[in-house]
Amino acid sequence: MPTEILLTNDDGIDAVGIRALADALSRDYDVTVVAPATNQSGVGGARSWWETTVDYTETDRGYAVEGTPADCVAVADVALGLDPDVVVSGCNHGPNIGAHILGQSGTVGAAMEASFLGTPAIAVSLYDRGNLPVPPTLDNGDFAVAGEVVADLIDRAEAGSRGADGAGDDGLELPFGADVLNVNVPAADDEAAANPTYRLTEPARGFDVIEFRPGEEGPDDENAPEDENVPEGWEFNERRGEMGMELRDRFWREFLRGNVPDDPGSDRRAAVEGEVSISPLSSSRSVAGEKAGELVEPARGAETGAD
Repeated sequence: MPTEILLTNDDGIDAVGIRALADALSRDYDVTVVAPATNQSGVGGARSWWETTVDYTETDRGYAVEGTPADCVAVADVALGLDPDVVVSGCNHGPNIGAHILGQSGTVGAAMEASFLGTPAIAVSLYDRGNLPVPPTLDNGDFAVAGEVVADLIDRAEAGSRGADGAGDDGLELPFGADVLNVNVPAADDEAAANPTYRLTEPARGFDVIEFRPGEEGPDDENAPEDENVPEGWEFNERRGEMGMELRDRFWREFLRGNVPDDPGSDRRAAVEGEVSISPLSSSRSVAGEKAGELVEPARGAETGAD
């Protein structure tokens, strides 16, 4: 019996990335698409609650949900009664790299929701080292590496779950001890994509916000090369508008320039070098480890109570 995949995303059910993955994965797996009816990028793990009605419609491309990526996973579980072996979220049009980005990513949010509901998940995103955001004119072929990488990771999970004797167990287990794998892959036309290196990574932690005030010139970046490849609208020294305030993330500018301060092993460095970044994640986000359950004495001492 083929592995059953629930495929979702945050770019919307009509996005090229999810169609490319659906086509690629359907060759070897049983794929059901349950995805947002409209673009839900940047919503993180938000889910509809209480009085909010989540509608969904069956279409020729799958089930279109009037909600968030996390809603899609919940709808698949509760309303549609699906019981997939693994959830695949993507392929996102643009990278999801950096610890501060993961909480904002709808792609990762859907994968985390799946893990909370007891299903292992793979979040996969595409990066282009020369373009950010990724151009909207992509076609299926641009996501070829993404399809190959996801299939490889699922094959690894299947092999690991069967064990040495070839017998199955209670469910699919992701490699590297992960609840969720956050994967970033190069576009197919990247020179490194012909034979990509797979790198086990951690989300980069470097983060710096730059503030622009109304009517001021943005600060020049002393480290910017003369021929920097930065899309229009990302220049530091452009003049701001007359109202409001804009916050920009220096992290992405460093990524575009390929000059990052990260140590080897970060997801951003792997992407800058054209590698496939695989970050194993825990859905618990806990670092208590063996100390979980221990009592913690108040720093100011226990209350003595009344005399």
